[in-house]
Amino acid sequence: MTLPVLICDDSRLARRQMARSLPENWDVEITFAENGQEAIDMIRQGKGDLLFLDLNMPVMNGYEVLEIIRQEDLPTLVLVVSGDIQAEARRRVMSKGALDFIKKPVTADQIQELLERYGIYDAAANEDAHAHIVDGDTLQSPDFKEAFREVINVAMGQAGSHLSDLLDTFIGLPVPDVLECAYKTLPRHLSYADGTGMSAVSHGFSGNGIAGEGVLLMRTDQMSELRTLVASDLPAKADTDAGILTDLSELLVGACLKGISQQLDLDFNHSYPAVLGHNLQCAELLDSEHNEQDVLAVTITYQMMHPVLECHLLLLLTSDSIPALTSRVQLISASD
Repeated sequence: MTLPVLICDDSRLARRQMARSLPENWDVEITFAENGQEAIDMIRQGKGDLLFLDLNMPVMNGYEVLEIIRQEDLPTLVLVVSGDIQAEARRRVMSKGALDFIKKPVTADQIQELLERYGIYDAAANEDAHAHIVDGDTLQSPDFKEAFREVINVAMGQAGSHLSDLLDTFIGLPVPDVLECAYKTLPRHLSYADGTGMSAVSHGFSGNGIAGEGVLLMRTDQMSELRTLVASDLPAKADTDAGILTDLSELLVGACLKGISQQLDLDFNHSYPAVLGHNLQCAELLDSEHNEQDVLAVTITYQMMHPVLECHLLLLLTSDSIPALTSRVQLISASD
């Protein structure tokens, strides 16, 4: 009997990777959803007896999907597939009824082993079977920005896990944004560039024809609460605002660049952190007003839950870096 399988992820690249990681000889009908609300609608229509579910999505995230499935007792088995690899993220989804948690990026061997372990797939019984994909357009290659956003999503999750371990708190990970713009217009695209006083630290990085800057920004009036969180992990006299933000930037920028490097086979060198300023407006910290250069900007917000704090990571890549970056991203888009 054909098994209805639903893959829910806001990234076309991730949906494509997931579909191609399923066993080739398997009597399934595969449908795709781009957010949690679409997934719930399809499960209600009988299109998702087995659901592969991302966590960080617009409209409705994976945690909300699991809540609705449990509340309505919807007939589906859920395997969470996420770049958010915090121990707390795994604990939360398992407590909400997920069958298991799979770290992105996935592999075919990993998926088959998991399906066999839970008795969902039997290779011997599916020797002559074939999967049917309802929407073949989903398997088309994503464009550069869409594919790069998924690379960032995985790297962001790795960095978030390190931050969670350091601060011993759950880190909320919204969907990252990727945009091209003139550097002088960058603050207009940042929701936190609202005139609030901020502090920032910058790291330059380069490698394999790609160059840019990683900037960590945080509201200055939240620094005292952050200092309280990390005080026990710092050596004596190291708990200054500049010292704390510098240490935090090294962790987040370093982990995020490492995550990107691993996926795209890059080798980045990055400079010693430089403090850009304290209690200044975002445009002043970025010195963007008269800069006519075009940049590829990646914006990531890390939301600390207890206490409620936010820090913002900006990855700014030069326009000259885009061809080399595009060729690397195309390689993983074509080979998944």
